Amino acid sequence: MTQDVWTVVIVVAVFLGLLGLMALGWRNRGRSQAGLYDTLPAVPAETGDVVLGPLTGVYIGSTVAGDWQARIARAPLGHRSAGTFTAYTGGLRLELADSTVWIPRADLVEVRRASALANKTVPGGGILVARWQVDGLDGRTLIDSGFRADDKDSYPRWEALRGDAAPADRPDTPRATTEEKQ
Repeated sequence: MTQDVWTVVIVVAVFLGLLGLMALGWRNRGRSQAGLYDTLPAVPAETGDVVLGPLTGVYIGSTVAGDWQARIARAPLGHRSAGTFTAYTGGLRLELADSTVWIPRADLVEVRRASALANKTVPGGGILVARWQVDGLDGRTLIDSGFRADDKDSYPRWEALRGDAAPADRPDTPRATTEEKQ
């Protein structure tokens, strides 16, 4: 074989090896997060009246609250997806390409803007972040779920939404990200 063929074979092998390591890392992250939540709340039969939305855009992902890079790898929160975000009197509904996430009003802490979440950065607070809490084997966990809407002019109305949740009492959960402190 010529040197060019060997170079291509080595490059392809290294590329496949890196892809395999990335897949292994994602799987291990998902396993290590098994205690974050048992199951997510199901969409109730009666969601209440529509308060805001539907807002179309892209679901950025979810992180453990306070660390914009601690991306959650468990389904359905682990993957970016086109989506629709709607606020009801009973909670928030996030419709993704392959699933629906329901955030009950009783679990919603706040809705705010951010410039960075789940290893995605956008200028000027372009990500709408819902902070909410779930119960799991590890106790109560605060989660930040990000949505980048097509219509960012409605963000102030979304930020006015307040949840009924009392703050989680986990001392190991950071209360504010570095970005929030600035």
